[in-house]
Amino acid sequence: MVNLNFTIKDLTADKLDSVKLKCSNCSFWTDNSKLSLFDNLNISLTIWELIKSWFFELRSLSGKKRFLPFFIENGGFAKAAYSRKKCIGLLLAGKYYLFPKLKLFNFYPPDPNSIFLGCIYVLPEYRNLGVGKKLLMSLEKELIKNNISAIETVAKRFNDDMDIEEYVNSPVIPVKFLIKNGFYVKKNDELYPLLRLDLSAISMVKDFIKTRFAFRNVLSERVEKSPVNFKN
Repeated sequence: MVNLNFTIKDLTADKLDSVKLKCSNCSFWTDNSKLSLFDNLNISLTIWELIKSWFFELRSLSGKKRFLPFFIENGGFAKAAYSRKKCIGLLLAGKYYLFPKLKLFNFYPPDPNSIFLGCIYVLPEYRNLGVGKKLLMSLEKELIKNNISAIETVAKRFNDDMDIEEYVNSPVIPVKFLIKNGFYVKKNDELYPLLRLDLSAISMVKDFIKTRFAFRNVLSERVEKSPVNFKN
């Protein structure tokens, strides 16, 4: 029977040895195709972001470093789910220039002010138990604290033009999962649409709920402290 108890932790470079998932050595998001300087300047990158984008792509594709440790060292968000000491799931997100292969998709580029969600991978025997949802919620909380307003990601749809093995093995997240967790389609595509989750709306709802509970607690305290005279 699968153990339902799991925790979500930030994955740092010194903890990578605990990750035995196939995605720890994945090279899906690295690709050698490049945009011209003119194309890069047309996607609202600052000069500093442009330099970082080129630097990351050249270094990550050089073969000197694996994608995951270099991704974390360059500011990527990595969340890992652990059941006891076993890593059962992984989430990767960051600035979109940390995912060089993105430029091959029709919607390129995403919003440069958002964080791009690269993948959520969960071991098959732990799927449909809420692990992916908890990984996503952990990322949302961190981004809201850092005043980041949105998450964008590419999703996958299955149709007759896609090989089922290609669909299953692709780290791209299914549309159904994302829609179920609050994302909406920003730029449509038959196979790989761009989806977005607005965190500002989530933050406003959470603030409203906190205010409402705080107000209710204050009311309860006043009622408890108020003298009450009971008469027959």
